Amino acid sequence: MKNLLRRLLYTYRRVHSMLVGPDNYTWKRLVKSGRVVQGPQTYGIPAVLTYYLGTERLLVGNYSSLGGTYLLGGKHSVENVTTYPHRINFGMEGMGTDGYPTPTGDTHVGSDVWTCAGSFMMSGITIGDGAIIAAGSVVTRDVPPYAIVGGNPAKLIRYRFTPEQIEALLEIKWWDWPLEEVREAVPMLAQPDIDAFIDYARSKKGATAS
Repeated sequence: MKNLLRRLLYTYRRVHSMLVGPDNYTWKRLVKSGRVVQGPQTYGIPAVLTYYLGTERLLVGNYSSLGGTYLLGGKHSVENVTTYPHRINFGMEGMGTDGYPTPTGDTHVGSDVWTCAGSFMMSGITIGDGAIIAAGSVVTRDVPPYAIVGGNPAKLIRYRFTPEQIEALLEIKWWDWPLEEVREAVPMLAQPDIDAFIDYARSKKGATAS
C-alpha cells in the first residue's frame, strides 16, 4: 500500500509541478532535459503538463508569445475496455506498453505565434507560423499558418491576411533574420500595412543578393 501511495503521489507531483513560467526553475529543467525547445526571443508564462512515462516535447519557434496551457502526453487508450492505467498505478510489469499512456508525438508551435491566456493546447498538435489562439480556446487539431482560432473545440475564425500575403510572409520568414536586421525592421513590423512590409523585405533581400 505504501508503494502504491508513493507512486500515485509521484505522478501527482509530476503533473502539478510543471505549472511554471520560463523564469521558474522547473521550466529551466524542462529546457535542459530537452522536453521544451524554445527559439530565440520567444517569451511568456505558459503552463506545461507532463506525465509519468511521457516523452513528448514542446517545440517552439522564434518570436512567439506563449500563454495558456500545453499538455504533453497523458493520453489514455480509448480502444481498450477501460481507460484506467492499471499497470502504472499497480506497479505491474508492462507499464507504458498497453496504451497508458498512448504516445501523441511532439507539440509544435511555429514562429510569431500568440497563444492567449486561458487557452489549452492538446498534446501532439502543430500550430503554424503567425497563428493566434484566442483566450479560453481548446486546441485539439492542427492550426494553419496565420489563422485565428477560438472556441471549444477551437475552430477557424478567420485568416489574418490574404492567401497571397500569407504565402509571401512564409517565404520571407522575418523571424529567421539576424537580430540586428529584425531590430532595424521594427518600424515596418509594428504597423498594419502588410504589403509595405512585404515590399520592404523583398527589396532588402534583393539588396543583399546584389
